[in-house]
Amino acid sequence: MAAIGRVRASLRVFGDSLEPEEVSALLGRPPTRQHRKGDKIEGKTGNDAVEPTGAWILDSALPEKVEVEEHIEVLLASVSNDMDEWSSLTDRFSASVLCSLFLDQYNEGFELSPRIAQSLAERGLVVAVDIYSGDVDA
Repeated sequence: MAAIGRVRASLRVFGDSLEPEEVSALLGRPPTRQHRKGDKIEGKTGNDAVEPTGAWILDSALPEKVEVEEHIEVLLASVSNDMDEWSSLTDRFSASVLCSLFLDQYNEGFELSPRIAQSLAERGLVVAVDIYSGDVDA
């Protein structure tokens, strides 16, 4: 199995009552992107839209050629390790790590070590995967 062509990853927290400043305080750092439910966003066609839910998103700053596991390690290392805080967060909000995979060829893949899988599970984080095919005929 070949390595994934390009990888992006982010730690995401969503919820209708989410206050980005509270999540930042719990996790010990600001997000890359944030919004509250009901925040107005300017649409591409000039029409305003409204955010359907609150979001706190931390993007991995690693290069896209780095393996999935390294992206996740860096994201988890950059936030709090306090499991009580994580429990408080995941009891109230939806939290996940999104891995976006951009394939260059057929049959690229990745693995997660038991250590990383345990770290994700201890925090109550879902792993979400978006896969983009590099095959123009797919």
